[in-house]
Amino acid sequence: MNLFYNSRSVVLGLIITVVGFTFAQAQDLAKNTGNSTNGVQSQKAPEPQTEYSTTPNEIGFYGGVSTFHKDLRGPSAGGNLGVLAFRFSHRMIDGKSIKLRYVADFIPVAIMNYPRDREFQTSTGTTEIIHDRKTVYGFGIAPGGLQLNFRNRKKYQPFIAGNVGIMYLTEIVPDFRTPLHPRATGAKINYTAEFGAGLEIGLKENRNFFVGYKYHHLSNLYTGNINIGYNSNMIYAGMMFGY
Repeated sequence: MNLFYNSRSVVLGLIITVVGFTFAQAQDLAKNTGNSTNGVQSQKAPEPQTEYSTTPNEIGFYGGVSTFHKDLRGPSAGGNLGVLAFRFSHRMIDGKSIKLRYVADFIPVAIMNYPRDREFQTSTGTTEIIHDRKTVYGFGIAPGGLQLNFRNRKKYQPFIAGNVGIMYLTEIVPDFRTPLHPRATGAKINYTAEFGAGLEIGLKENRNFFVGYKYHHLSNLYTGNINIGYNSNMIYAGMMFGY
């Protein structure tokens, strides 16, 4: 469990670093703009329209970690998930005010920590529930994503997005086995679905910073003996580079 929370701290640190880098660049841009206005203004050129993500394809990375669970109930309320991922996106529609992208994620690092309530027999006719947690690792792909941006060609673009995929975990999830319940197991292969919203910020040289929230679901779709849907309220952030 400590390893999961240490990993979550690393992801949060990455998010804070990327945000700080973005605002530092914004301050430099504002300073340069202010200095240019102090010069000779005999010939005032028209302000160019801010172009954003002019390239059709992008690659990048992001990190995400589950946060609060106040709206969740049951076993899924205690599941924690952290991911580091690479992302590819392709522009499908480039309209005047909206932009639609196809999105695919490759997740080389996933860390999941979930609670377990297991029943053991302590003596004849007496049982006891043991509460503990288990941390497992995995990787996956999410190739079925779409992202719809608003305020196309502007520096600040809100978006909504969703994705579906598959994740392989190195151990069975969940694993509630005891001598009383030897078949209380899930599966190593699980399926994911997510949806949410966020904000993209255009930087120089076709680079974009993005931050968002997504509601993430993971379960084995009843391919195991038991199936628990682990839901996460996830905050994530990353960078994309156009080409």
